[in-house]
Amino acid sequence: MLFRSESVPAPRLSRLATGLAIFAIGLLVAGAILVGWDVMMRWLLRKPQSWVSDIASLTYPIALACCIPAALESGHMIAIKFLGEALGPRTTQVLDTLGSLLMSVLMVLIAWKVSERAISDWSAGYKTVNIGLPLAPTWIVVSLMLAVSALVQLGLSWRDLKQLISSSRSAHG
Repeated sequence: MLFRSESVPAPRLSRLATGLAIFAIGLLVAGAILVGWDVMMRWLLRKPQSWVSDIASLTYPIALACCIPAALESGHMIAIKFLGEALGPRTTQVLDTLGSLLMSVLMVLIAWKVSERAISDWSAGYKTVNIGLPLAPTWIVVSLMLAVSALVQLGLSWRDLKQLISSSRSAHG
């Protein structure tokens, strides 16, 4: 979970996920301040700060990717509970574990494809429109954040699988 009680120490990945989410909030606040600056400069001096959109295009994907590990850990991803509840607790646990494993596969695939994009952007030398900042570093950071997300989800899947096996042994033994 994202916020734990003080009596239970947070695992290393949990602290990392929380730290990344806090960093993301900082990036978003900084972006909002820059947008405000751009609006004020356009309004007061008729001098748009076109570089602000370049900075936003580089920082917003990073901020969003930094939030994914915390979202995964907190369990606030989309879940369809009514089917599992109608079929009973054991089926719910099996479906939750299956969903967790599928989410792990999906996170690994997304991290892989974004890293391919980062390599492609690096090779092509793509840059932002206004001030010509390279795009590849942003997508490298995003792919690293998605790799962290995949590791978090794999850890959650491992936990769910262990709980499923343990409850299965308890029910049969």
